[in-house]
Amino acid sequence: MLTQFLLIALGVLLVSFGARWVVDGASSLAKRLNISDLVIGLTVVAFGTSAPELVVSVVAARNGTAEVALGNVIGSNIVNICVILGITAILSPLHIQRNTVWKEIPLSLLGVIVAFLLAGDVFLDGTAEAVISRSDGTVLLCFFAIYLYYMYEVARQSPAFAAGKLESSPKPVWIAILLTVAGLTGLVFGGQFIVDAAVAVARGFGVSEAVIGLTLVSIGTSIPELATSIVAAMRGKADLAVGNIVGSNIFNVFLILGVSATVAPLPVGNISVVDFGVCILATLMMFIGCLVFTPRVLYRMEGAAMLLLYFVYMGWLLSGI
Repeated sequence: MLTQFLLIALGVLLVSFGARWVVDGASSLAKRLNISDLVIGLTVVAFGTSAPELVVSVVAARNGTAEVALGNVIGSNIVNICVILGITAILSPLHIQRNTVWKEIPLSLLGVIVAFLLAGDVFLDGTAEAVISRSDGTVLLCFFAIYLYYMYEVARQSPAFAAGKLESSPKPVWIAILLTVAGLTGLVFGGQFIVDAAVAVARGFGVSEAVIGLTLVSIGTSIPELATSIVAAMRGKADLAVGNIVGSNIFNVFLILGVSATVAPLPVGNISVVDFGVCILATLMMFIGCLVFTPRVLYRMEGAAMLLLYFVYMGWLLSGI
């Protein structure tokens, strides 16, 4: 079993570094082709931030382990809010932009509610099994297209923001190609390691793949974002973490879940109403926390409440093992 945990750790490292290499290499190649920083920021950079979750969920869907794929999406959204934003808010108050509060957080909430409704075949339609089908995946990708257009309009009005994410000068072509190929290789093999090892751990401990997806896999794929947010908080730039986390949650539902369901229908299995409910509640806590006390600021109290919700949820989830 120790070998499986080591494979998961190796997989996390591969997808984390792979995503960074793909962004660096592909961004340099795109700049060599005179593609604007705006377009690169909306495509290559955006892909890189969600690549770990995307690769793991797609590999899981292709391998027929749907609960890992769905659990990774729902679990990552919960970890992003309760753990990453919670810890970051405890370290330093989070100042949130108006657009994030009134547009992006509600869109993130809408995404989780839509996913919940798409997964609710049993109690909505009275079917024997709940499945997020390929047509459901297409619906989610349509929502993602709308979000991309929204991002384009926001970035177009602030081109310096998009340009600031990229390096000032592109790397040599051969280095850019090498980085891109190495990054894609790391993503593919790392994602496969995580999924295979996670399934082996689930079977070894006799727990459902849903629990592994909601805990081990979702935490593993969120480690890079956690480290980045803590470093940002220590450097006095914790407010930057909020937009990235909210955007990541939107990507998780609309893009990652949409692509995964399109690759292969996803039986909901042991992913329960409680799991979706906690994800919805966490998003609501984030939204309400931005409105009470001091508008558009998350303080230590709100961060501690989010972290407490996660511990309570983990206690409930692991109590059934």
